[in-house]
Amino acid sequence: MESICLDLERSFGDLKQSVLVTNTERTIVFANRAMASLLRVEASKIVGSTTRRFFADSAQFERMAELYQRPSDESHRKQCLIEAVFGDGSRTELEVVSAPLFDTTGQLSGLLFIAHDVSERKKMESRLSDVAMTLEDALDAILEGFAIYDQDDRLVICNENYREIYATSAPAMFPGNSFQDILRYGLSNGQYDTGGQDEEIWLAERLQRHQKADGSVVEQQLDDGRWLRISETRTRAGGIAGIRADITELKEAKALAEKAYQNLYLMADSISACVGEVDLEGKCLFLNKTGCKWFNGTSEELLGTRLREKLACKQRDAVSGLFKEGLSGRKCSLELGMLFPDGVFRECQMDCNPRLNGSGQVDGLVVLISDITNRKKTERTLADLYAITSTRALGHEDKIAEILQLGCDHFDLPFGIISQVVGDHYTVTQAQSPGSIVEPARTFKLRDTYCALTLEANEPVSTAHAAESEFASHSCYKLFGFETYIGAPLLVDGLVHGTISFTAHELRKRQFTPSDIQIIRQFADWIGHEIARQRDHQALMDAKIRMERIASIDDLTQIYNRRAFLERAHLELQRFRRTEKPFTAVMMDIDRFKNINDVYGHAAGDEVLEAFSRIIGDQLRAADLFGRVGGEEFCVILVDTDISDAVAACERLREKIVSDCRMDRIAQTITCSMGLAQSAKEDVAFSTLMQRADTALYEAKASGRNRCVAYSRELEMKKLANIPV
Repeated sequence: MESICLDLERSFGDLKQSVLVTNTERTIVFANRAMASLLRVEASKIVGSTTRRFFADSAQFERMAELYQRPSDESHRKQCLIEAVFGDGSRTELEVVSAPLFDTTGQLSGLLFIAHDVSERKKMESRLSDVAMTLEDALDAILEGFAIYDQDDRLVICNENYREIYATSAPAMFPGNSFQDILRYGLSNGQYDTGGQDEEIWLAERLQRHQKADGSVVEQQLDDGRWLRISETRTRAGGIAGIRADITELKEAKALAEKAYQNLYLMADSISACVGEVDLEGKCLFLNKTGCKWFNGTSEELLGTRLREKLACKQRDAVSGLFKEGLSGRKCSLELGMLFPDGVFRECQMDCNPRLNGSGQVDGLVVLISDITNRKKTERTLADLYAITSTRALGHEDKIAEILQLGCDHFDLPFGIISQVVGDHYTVTQAQSPGSIVEPARTFKLRDTYCALTLEANEPVSTAHAAESEFASHSCYKLFGFETYIGAPLLVDGLVHGTISFTAHELRKRQFTPSDIQIIRQFADWIGHEIARQRDHQALMDAKIRMERIASIDDLTQIYNRRAFLERAHLELQRFRRTEKPFTAVMMDIDRFKNINDVYGHAAGDEVLEAFSRIIGDQLRAADLFGRVGGEEFCVILVDTDISDAVAACERLREKIVSDCRMDRIAQTITCSMGLAQSAKEDVAFSTLMQRADTALYEAKASGRNRCVAYSRELEMKKLANIPV
């Protein structure tokens, strides 16, 4: 148990999530620091107690017993709310998720719980209503003009920027006025450039585009020469929300950019890096096709904008610093991780080259952004792999789990699986998956997995888009729909053990590279080596267990010998001192055993000892301890049993010996005497408890044998006075 607690401490001790582990009796065997802090109880005072103490509702505690009765039930993957009582008496709601724990024989050994305090979340939900009160202030903070019209096309709200853009129409912009009336007001006051078109026709076309409200972008020119970009979409309530942006500067910048683009696009569009040009204000003058893809827009949409404003704040600050250095006239570069608007995170090297005008002054920058993700990721992955494989802090299973997680992170794929293949049977032996939906021991037909292709090729295989490759015809694609796959054969001691693979149902935005193939080779080689080491280690552990059994078991009776019994009795005493759950020690002695040896021989005596041990052992519970502590002397520990229940149990054992412990060649009736003593708070060593039980045994012998006697203080006094009973 101590080693299990150490393993739990190493795994969950420093985890920020609150973790608690119970045995099958719902006794807490481990609680990490986060759980102790959450429950406001010292961890040492949690372990050994039952979870009942933390339930405000005892009925809910009883209902949760079902988790222990059906360890494979789907309920273990569901969240449940528990009203909990903390150590300081306060109460709150906890969100709890459980998972069954199994021993090496597949039997349920306990449950693992992860708890979250949801009180803050509920407070946050109550605050959401306050957000609506700030809507109008938020609208005024939007740089573009913004307006919402209801399902009858009447103005609901607009910000000040909207009024400023259409200053001529502002007097008509009041809630309840229709869009048509506002538009007609501006038209009649010369606000719009109709391009010589009849005003009624222009008005009808504009209203038609407005009612369409499909999110498409429309450019509109005002009578004063300004250009606006208009985008209108339907709201859920059936109204129309519209954005107006002044793109006059954009239009002007676009005209300038077209000249530069003619000179650069043939070269720039042919490379895989992002190439762009910006002016002194950081506005984009040119962007190649790769850059447009990364910034998730067309050239027309991106020219004239400040591309760095589409980046996260921290990245934006780093880029701004690089631009300032470039605008000072120096060539400069920077390595930076960037999440681009296309949703892809890239490790990049940015190079800024000042662009000089005819006077030798800097009037812009040419920026080259190279994607070095694969190189940087490979470097980190190899470093992490070395750290995992060289540490002594992790066991075999933990190292393999860490490598699987490392592979999922490296390839950006959610599923990582180690399999063992025997014939056409593919069995999952270890897995990383969202919500642990892929469980070890699941078995599939090998031919229904992409790993069949891997083993046929005898080398790593991959696809980033199965639907457009030979994988599309494979049964795995039809059954499971995996679009992305990379896998490699797994060899153990030179023989095929199975595969390591990483998969996803979604397309992979990046194609697999040669370095990715080498990485999965490294994973496969090391895991194969670790499995071989694990087998060797298990063989040593099995041999150690066999040796420990030989050293702990009495050869004749096949129960604990004296040394092993006393060691386990000491542990039971320590458990009693932690939990205060009583147990009873029973000293047993076969009556007139010397007479059996003298009359019938030692072989007959050995038969009696064997039969006696077997009969007693068959009647005891699995939790009870039974050992031979002398020639014909035995000791039993009845766990969680007080003296009164122990006396009743021992009477049954005594009667069982009389009725069942019979030998054809032994005429003597075989009986036994028993002395019982219950554990007490003053017991520091088991020997003191054993002495009290021996005192009771002495009385049982002296008072006629074949009886059970419980220890009392009076017996001790009589023994000391040598008064016959």
